[in-house]
Order: sequence, then structure tokens, then C-alpha cells
Amino acid sequence: MKVAVTDACIFIDLLESEACSAFFQLQFEIVTTRQVWMELESDQRDELEQWVDSGYLSIVSGINNVIEVRDQNNLSKALSIADLSVWTLTANEGGILLTSDGTLRKMAKKHQIETHGLLWIFDQLVVQSLLPVKEATEKLQLVFNQNTHYKSDQKLFKAYEVLLTKWQNI
Repeated sequence: MKVAVTDACIFIDLLESEACSAFFQLQFEIVTTRQVWMELESDQRDELEQWVDSGYLSIVSGINNVIEVRDQNNLSKALSIADLSVWTLTANEGGILLTSDGTLRKMAKKHQIETHGLLWIFDQLVVQSLLPVKEATEKLQLVFNQNTHYKSDQKLFKAYEVLLTKWQNI
């Protein structure tokens, strides 16, 4: 099974949209780092704990020397320690990096790390029949309505509209 390394942004959006149950049914081994885990608020960790306990979410410790990794790979200094930890884990172990962070996505793509965001995840939920189109649309709209960054990012909003149009044909 392919590994999907997930950052905090993805967890936050999935929690806000109440799409976690479907997300953890995707055909991936879902992994995050201790640094990302600690970046989440305690109530978010509490809500995700059920998937840790059931084995659907693994938390990897021991991702160290991320500043050294950043400098060696000429990564953006704007990346947080948590961002660097998921980049390092994915770069070292392979798999897919799931993030909504633009800088992290750019750095990952620059280093040929397969990277996807929230729209791709929701598309996978529909394609894998884990969410009906109507429910996926409502949940994704909820996230976009709550997140001013998503609404103001013209490229992302266009991709969102394209995805919704694609789903109308399903």
C-alpha cells in the first residue's frame, strides 16, 4: 500500500469538513510526523486519536536535523519545522506528500516528490466511492467558505470550480 504523508493543513481541513472517516478509508497508509501532530490543537489531536488507536494513522517520531536537511536541499526558510519534517519523511521514505501549504508543495515538486492537496483528496474520495458527489461537494464548499485564503487564491478557486464541474458529469 502506498504511503501518504500528511501535514497539519490537511488534517485541519478534513476535520472542519467532517471528512476524516472517508479520508481514512482511502487506499493509502496515512502517516504524519510527531512535529505535525504537536502543531495541531489538543482538540484536533483528540478527534484524530481514534484513527491512531485503530491503526489508520501512524505518527512517526525521530525526524531530526530538519534545519540541516533544509539547508542541504536549498529549501525555503519559510517552511516550519513541521513542514520540514513531512518533507524529510517523504523524501527519505517515498510516498505521496499531502499538503495545502503552497511553499511546501513548491519545494516538494522541485525535488520531484509527488504532492497533492485537498482538492485531489476529495476527488479521490469521490473516485473511490467513499463519498457521494453531493456530500463531497457540500463538505468541500464548507472548507472553501470557511477559509479566506482558499477563496482569495484565484488559481486554487479555479481548480475547485473545475473539480465541481467534473463531478457534475459523474
